[in-house]
Amino acid sequence: MWDAIGSEFGGRHELYEINYSGSQDEIRLQCLRQAQSSGNMDKMMAMVDRCLSEYDQNGWTVPHLHNNADINMLDKLLK
Repeated sequence: MWDAIGSEFGGRHELYEINYSGSQDEIRLQCLRQAQSSGNMDKMMAMVDRCLSEYDQNGWTVPHLHNNADINMLDKLLK
């Protein structure tokens, strides 16, 4: 991961994208259009909706995830 974002290679790749693909906004729009045209956008939105449905104002709504207010759960999980 470091190579892609923080190394000299990452810096050169970023310059390449700016010079040949356009601005950062245009690159993001290209990714968005690709996701929409391939059908992946619907899958991604469904995953986000699934994740958000497991949480509400009172915390987690699914049994396998626990809220931090119940400190006794730590004892049960560690035993």
